Formats: sequence, C-alpha cells, structure tokens
Amino acid sequence: MSRRLLQRLNGLNRGSFNTWLKAFQGEPRIAWYPSAGRDFRDLLFLNSQYSTVSPSIEPEPAPPDIFLHTDYYPWSSSSFLDEPTIYEDSRTSVSLQMIEELPRCYIPLNSTLVHFPKGGSKTGRVFFLEIEVKSRMLGTFTRPVVYAFAENAAFCSKLIIPEHGRMSHIIHVRYGGGCGGGGNSDGAWLINIFRKVKCELFISDDHITATRGLIDKRKADEYIYELYPNLHGAEDISQLNPIRTIPSESWSGHGDVTWNLLRPESASIG
Repeated sequence: MSRRLLQRLNGLNRGSFNTWLKAFQGEPRIAWYPSAGRDFRDLLFLNSQYSTVSPSIEPEPAPPDIFLHTDYYPWSSSSFLDEPTIYEDSRTSVSLQMIEELPRCYIPLNSTLVHFPKGGSKTGRVFFLEIEVKSRMLGTFTRPVVYAFAENAAFCSKLIIPEHGRMSHIIHVRYGGGCGGGGNSDGAWLINIFRKVKCELFISDDHITATRGLIDKRKADEYIYELYPNLHGAEDISQLNPIRTIPSESWSGHGDVTWNLLRPESASIG
C-alpha cells in the first residue's frame, strides 16, 4: 500500500516525515513524477484549484496528498535543493520550506538506461521536502514531496511494486529529456504498471501517447523488460481516456500535455 512504501522510504527516522505519516489518516494518494529533475509544476497542475481555472471534460480524480519525485540526477556539482529558491518568475515562485534527509536508496544505475552511469553527488539520496508555491493564478500553498534520486525503472521494480505502492497519479513529462540527468528510455513501460499501482490519472506529453517515442528509446525499453520483468506488458494506450490538453509551452516543451483518465477496469485490477 501507499503507506507501506512511504514507511519503507522513511526507515527508522523520527523526524518531520515520520510526524507527517503518523498524522495522516488512511492511505495517502501519491502522485509519482519520474524524471522530475528540477520541475515542480506537477504541484501546480494537480492543485484542486487548477480544475476550477481549467476545467476538464470529465471529472478528475481526487488530488494527491503527497508527491513522489524520482530522478538519478548525475551532476556532481549540483546545488539543487541547497538553496531556498527553486524557481521564480513574474507569475510563480517555488521555494523549499523544509528538507529532511531520509535513509539512502541503494538502487542500481544501469549503463544501458542512463547517460551517466556513475551518478552524481545526490544519486542514491532521499529527501522529504515541504515545498511552497506562490502562484498569481492559484494563490499560495504548501505541499509535501519525497524526492528519491534514483533511476525510475529500477525504483519502480525494486521498491514501488514489491511494496504494493499505489500511485493515484503518474506524470510522464520530458521523460529522459533533460529535466534531470537524461536517459535512454522514453518511459513507455509506465503504461504497463497502471493496474499494478492502481493509477487513476496519467499525465503525459506526446512522447508515448502520440509519437510512441524514438526508435533508440524503444530499444532501451525492451532492455528494461529484460532487467525488470515485473515492468513488462503490452504497452496498451487504448486504456487512456483524454480529458484535458494544454499546449507544449505551458509545461513540457516536448509536445502538448494531456490528462488521461484510466478506464475503470484498468484502475481497479491488480
């Protein structure tokens, strides 16, 4: 379950994340953003107020309670998360209000899947964050984020699926495209885990829902299935029901971004 996965990431820590877990009643709804890099726009677009500003053609699932970001982030000299201000422009600011380091996550980096197999100074580290967003459109709000600096497929295969983690939302934006460290996969394997993680909403740019990815990236996904058989599947995009699309420049830069509801049978079978 979601709580079980989050408790695994917290380990024996008795800090802020442990306090959050104890205070939260029930199973937290997790939005997972693999290959997140420095991007926290998922906190904006999955804010409940955004649906008021930009209505979808069908009702959206309930918003997430916590955000899970993963990226192996290889830069050895990175100052990411070392300063309070993460992002700021005339309309939006994203700032770090609190950071707590959790136990390290020992997940392998495979040279076939990543551009920099040695990783960087943050690779393998896990943090609990409180992120404040100030938006001219949506107001000011704070959201909890767990950031695991790990390769996405390995993290899913070795932690999310074995711990029966439920990801109510999955974000596939600029996957392997430079928001973080870059990789050789286009993330098409994510389509195969919807049922396993009880996904309700899949947000994706055009990489796999339209163009189906570049040939070299597809070969990397084939190798993912050899490494991690529990991620294998038919990559069936017919289970996706688009309910909102925003232009590329609003988020991705890699194509228009679409909110896709999972058809009920896809979200409920596991």
